[in-house]
Amino acid sequence: MPFTHAAFRAAWVEGRDLTSPDILSVLATSVGLEGALVAAATEYKAALVAQTEEAVRRGAFGAPTFFVGEEMFVGNDRLDFVEQALRAG
Repeated sequence: MPFTHAAFRAAWVEGRDLTSPDILSVLATSVGLEGALVAAATEYKAALVAQTEEAVRRGAFGAPTFFVGEEMFVGNDRLDFVEQALRAG
C-alpha cells in the first residue's frame, strides 16, 4: 500500500512519469522495496504488450491461443492438436 500511495502522489501531485523505470525504482526504494526489481518488472510488461499486439496482428481472438508456425489453435480443447503440430514440425 505504501508504494501505491507513493505512485499516486508521484503521478497526480508531482506529475512524474510512472512509465519510467528509473522513477519506479526511486519510488519503490523510498518505501522500502527493492527498487531495481520493481523497475525490471516494466520489461515484462513491455514484452507482454508486444506479444499481445503480435497475437492480434496474426488473428488471435481468444485465449488461450497458440501458434505453431503460421497455424493458429484457439482454446484448451485444441492442446492435443498443438502437441501434434509441434511433434510434426
